[in-house]
Amino acid sequence: MRALELNYDRFIDKNIMPLGINVDQEHSKSAWSKVINIEKLQMLSDYNPLGETAKAYGIFHEEVNASGRANILIDEEGKVQWVKIYEMSEVPDFDEVLSEISAL
Repeated sequence: MRALELNYDRFIDKNIMPLGINVDQEHSKSAWSKVINIEKLQMLSDYNPLGETAKAYGIFHEEVNASGRANILIDEEGKVQWVKIYEMSEVPDFDEVLSEISAL
């Protein structure tokens, strides 16, 4: 999420609203965002029901009750335009994501 925060303005400049979402509860997410200095990025909770959004996008890991790491570009009409799934240890390449946005 910190990397997404650091690239926030680059997305806004392209008229893209970046959002962070995971299965943490809202109060934990709020505390965590302060620790990692999230100031602009909206962080959404997929806690109740657990992982419903992650399951809908096929990135929920039942064995650990957590969402996977992915970037999903959704257009104004709600249609998925691009998806890239990452290993949990991998930090997404936001230059690649921004290139994909430009290609759409």
